[in-house]
Amino acid sequence: MNVYRPRVSAGIWLLGMLLLGALGLETLSRDWLETGFLALLPKIERRPEVAEAIERHSQLLNRKVIWLSGAASAEAAIANARQLERQVRGSGLFGNIMFEVAQDQTVNQYKRLFAYRYQLLDAATRKLLETNPKALLDQNLEMLYSPVGQMQAAMLERDPLLLFGRMISAQKPGNLSLEQGVVVLRDGRKVWALLLADLDNSQLPLEKLESLLQLSRNAAATLEKAGGELLVSGLPLFTAYGAESAKQEISTVGVGSSIGIILLFWFTFRSVRPLLLSATAIASGLVAALIVSVWVFGKIHIITLVFGASLIGVVDDYAQHYLCDSFGERDWNPRKGLAAIFPALFLGLISNLLSYAGLGFSPFPGLQEVALFSAAGLFAAWLTVVLLFPLLLTGFKFAHEPALLKLAVLWERDWPAWALKNRRWLAPLLLVVLAVGIWKLTPRDDVRLLQSAPPALLQSAEKISQLLQVRDSQFFLVSGKDRQEWHQNEQRLLEKLDALVQSKALKSYEALSRYWPDPATQQNNYRLVKHTLFDSGLAGRYMNDLGFDRAAIAAESKAFIEAEPNTLKLEDWLAMADEGKRSLWLGCAKEHCSGIVALSQVQDFAALASLQQLPGVVWVDHVEELSSLFARYRIRASLLLFSAFALVLAGLCFKFGWRGAATVMAIPLISSLTALALTGWFNQLFSLFNLFALLLVLGIGVDYAAFFFLAGERRTSTSLAVTLSGLTTLLSFGLLAVSSTEIVHAFGFTVAVGIITAMLTAPLIGSFTQAGSDQ
Repeated sequence: MNVYRPRVSAGIWLLGMLLLGALGLETLSRDWLETGFLALLPKIERRPEVAEAIERHSQLLNRKVIWLSGAASAEAAIANARQLERQVRGSGLFGNIMFEVAQDQTVNQYKRLFAYRYQLLDAATRKLLETNPKALLDQNLEMLYSPVGQMQAAMLERDPLLLFGRMISAQKPGNLSLEQGVVVLRDGRKVWALLLADLDNSQLPLEKLESLLQLSRNAAATLEKAGGELLVSGLPLFTAYGAESAKQEISTVGVGSSIGIILLFWFTFRSVRPLLLSATAIASGLVAALIVSVWVFGKIHIITLVFGASLIGVVDDYAQHYLCDSFGERDWNPRKGLAAIFPALFLGLISNLLSYAGLGFSPFPGLQEVALFSAAGLFAAWLTVVLLFPLLLTGFKFAHEPALLKLAVLWERDWPAWALKNRRWLAPLLLVVLAVGIWKLTPRDDVRLLQSAPPALLQSAEKISQLLQVRDSQFFLVSGKDRQEWHQNEQRLLEKLDALVQSKALKSYEALSRYWPDPATQQNNYRLVKHTLFDSGLAGRYMNDLGFDRAAIAAESKAFIEAEPNTLKLEDWLAMADEGKRSLWLGCAKEHCSGIVALSQVQDFAALASLQQLPGVVWVDHVEELSSLFARYRIRASLLLFSAFALVLAGLCFKFGWRGAATVMAIPLISSLTALALTGWFNQLFSLFNLFALLLVLGIGVDYAAFFFLAGERRTSTSLAVTLSGLTTLLSFGLLAVSSTEIVHAFGFTVAVGIITAMLTAPLIGSFTQAGSDQ
């Protein structure tokens, strides 16, 4: 340290910050903020066809927003929906809005399908023809003479057997109807008009997400004013609410910790210069963290900024230790002070960097971003203190004794004495509290805990799911070596699913082979109609009973004969299908064809998962896979935590010997166990994120313990530095504990408890030895 030159060091710091600023101008000029929930999740190694199926299945969910305008009558619901459509269209957020069904488009689609009416039989019609064809015709007669028969009578002349009408009806959900060109559904005394909207881009920037939220709120207020009700749901809305919550928490944590730090610094130092120096260390740390993270990852998630805001209280630790050291000696100067605390500063930096490096081993992109963001911020703040502060503190001396110093001295002196005096009952009590609390821990490995949503949005989503056949995240992937085998495999699966629908294991499903039979099935359907209705004479007698003349009956027979060679190709059917049905087909590649069977309102997951034993069937539950991954990595995180403790212990043994290392490591060990125990006692969420939080407790605990271990005659200034550091860190991580996102809350709670425990136990280092020598 004798060759240390403050001006040269400050110049190096300034050059580094200028280079960092130049990098920032280039890096931050592009879109760098990620808001999507899926970006937080790890990639799971899968077969390519399964990964493609998940991607295809998610595409619709990621962009679609469902709006239902409710009112007492269809007329009112449709009128309100038209006003809603104008608001949605005027927002400019959506590329595709589906509201009014074009009559000519529907007619053209029906005309193209009509030629294949004898080949496209729905399952119920085919079953009746196989078992009791006369019952099918009797049903037709009952339908024609019923109140709703007029709608079928309009098609009777062209489709006297009503085969086409039955097929179209079977493909439509029973509670949906078309009125004034708008899809409506009835739920008791209320009528709902449906509007579907697809976002232009599933990765909306933050300002567009804010616009989406405001649009939903304005629309709800408008419909409520008109006497109606709005239900709205969709993954983009959940993303928007998550982004809004994260933005509020960034403000809460950032502003709250900043105000707290300002007040604490003013109360302690009573000078503007320490406050400005501290602000410089914090600003350099946060700027470096942001630029380096975006430069490495390309984009960072908004949740990373939530944790980044909590970094304010941590990066300020080094500045506090340096500034507080000046209260320990009368002839203090910046160079002498830095020389005295540099070993502890360096050890604290290394322990913290090792802790955040542990986060980097997580498979979750969000935690990897937090690790780099925090490590870069800490290192930049540390360099600012070591390189810049000696120059800017030259000639500066505090002329007062802060009130906080008196409190810190009392805490550092009296608390250890009381603990030593009462150790005979404190130690057993602590062991009981730790043991029972850890025994009460119950892991919850649920990926959905990463996302928060207000109750109103969850209720709206649940209501929409009950009214409509909204797809669940679970689905089946069905494959075959060619289209015929794929179709056969899917048909076997659908037979099982029909039974599960009857037993209420799920509400409904969507499958391509339910709408489009393969060529072999189409020909079988044709032969079935020929054998049961035409060759038997049932069709002629049925038409005669309805009053058709001989010419009409002959015309129908001729049309049937001419339709024999007709086969509807899959490509032609897909060209006529809507986007939802098209997404069910994944295509054929390398002698491998596959499709998706989408599910709605699954109740018995085990029963559905058991169906993957069928040939060519794979059960895909992305949520459960990720939750299982959480569980596996919780175990790995436990091993990582043990390894981190062992690594730090080995390093401390090299520096202090095994007795000194054990003394220092006792602080983070007790702090970690206490954090776990209180998590159990207070029934807090326990997952792998708590274990990653304990890595930070390890770093902070070693930091505090090392300062007291190396304090020597500087215990007074050390107690002030640790007190100030602990309070500012608590301001940051304690505010994380008020987060509405359970995992962020649990992370903040664990770190906060760990810091408080480290603050309480760190002064015990050296106190027992001193007490023993005094006796």
